[in-house]
Amino acid sequence: MEEKENFSFIESPVEMQNHKMKKKSKINSVMLVYFLILIIFFLLIVIIGILLYKIKKLDQRLKKSEINQIINNIENNMNSKPFQGKRLFHIKNDEFINTTKNIIHISYSLDNNLTFPTLVSMTSGLENNNYESNLIVYHLLFSGDYNTSNIDIFESLKEKYEVKINYYVIPPIFNSSKRWTSGTDCVYYKVILPLMFPDLERIIYLDGDTLIRKDIWEMYNYPFNNNYILGHPFFTPSAVDRFKINATHYINGGCLLFNIKKIRKDKKDVDLLQFTIKKNYYLSYREQDSINYVFHPKVGFLPLKYGMYMIGTKGLFKYIAIKRIRSPINLTEGYEAIEDPAVVHFSCCWPKIWNNATKNLFRHNKTCLRYQKEFYYYANKTKYYSLIHSLLY
Repeated sequence: MEEKENFSFIESPVEMQNHKMKKKSKINSVMLVYFLILIIFFLLIVIIGILLYKIKKLDQRLKKSEINQIINNIENNMNSKPFQGKRLFHIKNDEFINTTKNIIHISYSLDNNLTFPTLVSMTSGLENNNYESNLIVYHLLFSGDYNTSNIDIFESLKEKYEVKINYYVIPPIFNSSKRWTSGTDCVYYKVILPLMFPDLERIIYLDGDTLIRKDIWEMYNYPFNNNYILGHPFFTPSAVDRFKINATHYINGGCLLFNIKKIRKDKKDVDLLQFTIKKNYYLSYREQDSINYVFHPKVGFLPLKYGMYMIGTKGLFKYIAIKRIRSPINLTEGYEAIEDPAVVHFSCCWPKIWNNATKNLFRHNKTCLRYQKEFYYYANKTKYYSLIHSLLY
């Protein structure tokens, strides 16, 4: 047999060059595919972004339409004549009387749980009112599920005092299911005050956990100095960073003086409602964040004696004023406000001042014990002292 010769395959330079070119072409093809995939992916992101933007715009238009409908409902109902029976807003109003006295408008918002604390707060204001020169008009804003038969409780004040009281039921404008913080919708009602009372120049808003210890006319007539609202410096919440609010202008929402005339003039009334509804979920301090954001930087301060939140001791006040509040606070003014406030707000007291647990918890704090005695002093001026004591104490 013939032996086969063994040949080793050796590429020629031309073949080597062709092989390299094929390999390079294959790499380029793969890179092109990857590049096309990236372009398609980028285009998909752009398309999705455009769609989301259009959906968001549509949602905003729908919300704007809803908000405009809410505003129209408010204005139509507020301009209607007072009447009996539950309606969208008015349920019972006092006719305004011709008077030469100074009229002081004060508003509260409440649900069923705040009926008696609010009654005591209103009574304290009437007990300390200067009737020779002032007439107090209370505006009570109820939640939609409020037991309106309780109106008789507030009407009982007219048996003893010269006072006008107007009542309003607020529909579910603010959806609590879209909020991560606790609480009822009634805390939001203060944001619609400028829309509800376009003919007023100013109005005081108070939380139900307050006592009015002196004539409130000076607070009501306090100069705005071109601010939209006046209140008191408060602890700095996360909203300061989230919404870029100047922390030195952040105020508490429990005791406020609204400059309705300027708010309406600059159309901030609509802005306030829009922001509160749209940003509902993100508000850690709810309506308080809205007020501070929308009215920023034209947010001013009332004297501390008009709405001093109950802290108790001078030492604790000094710590909070220096460490927790970024607004400049006059410590001497604060000490005087602790000793003898014109309006005291129990926002920093839990359990609330009327509860027996407060007496046990703060038994060594003379200020807390004094305010509890004052609360029941004014409660005793009502027809419902026994009921208030049994329910709240």
